[in-house]
Amino acid sequence: MSTQPVLAAERKDAADLPVSPLEYAHQRYFVQKVKVGEDFVGVPRLDAFVALCEGRRVLHVGCVDWPITDLKRSLHLQLDAHCELDGFDIHGEAFELMRPHLKGRLYSDWADVQGPYDTVLVPEVMEHVPDVQGFLRQLDALGASQYLITVPDAYSCFRRHFDYNSGAQTFVEVVHPDHNCWYTPFTLSNVIRKYTPWQIDGMFFFNGISLLAVASRPEAGAAAE
Repeated sequence: MSTQPVLAAERKDAADLPVSPLEYAHQRYFVQKVKVGEDFVGVPRLDAFVALCEGRRVLHVGCVDWPITDLKRSLHLQLDAHCELDGFDIHGEAFELMRPHLKGRLYSDWADVQGPYDTVLVPEVMEHVPDVQGFLRQLDALGASQYLITVPDAYSCFRRHFDYNSGAQTFVEVVHPDHNCWYTPFTLSNVIRKYTPWQIDGMFFFNGISLLAVASRPEAGAAAE
């Protein structure tokens, strides 16, 4: 199957989506409807990222997979053969391990990053960030034409990651201990719209547990036309 996403311009308006019974149970003010595509369902994570990044100049944010950096499973090393790739991570202590295997540059200070970039890839990072507003504004300051952001999705993970034992009054949650939050289609799109000038071109279920937001700068889209 094709891994090219169906972008917002090619989809129906949210008002045309099927009506959920939830809409009858809550005040309209609290009912949020977000278009979420299934284009990447069943597509391996690496294959999807290669299709989206191939041939482009890319900055990969969160490139070292700290604290479990594994060169054999490193997404950054796997992508390096498919695009002009640089990496950013606050855990620069892992760079020496990675540098011998890479063509591009690695940064741990935003002030040192040397663009421009076509795409900024931010996979499974934002749930770790304490200041989401500041983080998104820093990404926007990079001036890329496209942003690819993935985050763990509370809806997709609900059955396998949450359990409550009433007898023990204990809630069990399977989650990385450094995560600050779970995202949903609405909360991910909401923070992007609040804190950036980007347009969201598509939101997709991704990798069985995540959401992928494909966003772009409005001026980039206008230039392409």
